[in-house]
Amino acid sequence: MSSTQGKQVIIVGGGIIGLSSAFYLQEAGFNVTVVDKSDMLNGCSYGNAGYLCPSHFVPLAAPGIVAQGFKWMWNAKSPFYVQPRLDKDLISWGLQFMKSANAAHVKRSALPLRDIALLSKKLYEEWAAIPGLDFAYEPKGMLEFFKDEASAHHAEHSVKESRALGLDARLIGREEVQQMEPNAKLDIRAQYTSPAMRSFTPIS
Repeated sequence: MSSTQGKQVIIVGGGIIGLSSAFYLQEAGFNVTVVDKSDMLNGCSYGNAGYLCPSHFVPLAAPGIVAQGFKWMWNAKSPFYVQPRLDKDLISWGLQFMKSANAAHVKRSALPLRDIALLSKKLYEEWAAIPGLDFAYEPKGMLEFFKDEASAHHAEHSVKESRALGLDARLIGREEVQQMEPNAKLDIRAQYTSPAMRSFTPIS
């Protein structure tokens, strides 16, 4: 009998990390209980919109994000909302975040973030092959549209960095995009496409 057989594990939180941990622990022979403040009927980690993209290897703490972050953290509907409060740990974390928002940190983080995303993609594909586990996993790729030259320039830089890391990405112009959707009137300058992106339904 395995040394893990029958041992009890309690996981607090039924998001993607909690449920993934529960899955692999159960596969290893543990008895697993997941505890969450919700009924977990509204989807697992719905905030990620079912979106897995290895070409997004830039960490949140990056140059220019601090100013944007200060705007986001006061907006309850933003992706970076922080409930306003006087908290020593929160202030310490904020100072460390600001210190990390530099080009050197971005460069150090690129390879680990790429590898984590590629590993995640591999594990999702293994889950998709499990009979009866259907979460609408699809290899559709990703398209991002840009309306101004500054954003298009940023996308061009992102494509170069992606390709340097061995990821498939390219930048295409408005004319090619229009050929893809001939019946739509598109007011854009450029499009960033990443075929490595995957989508799925973030169900619980």
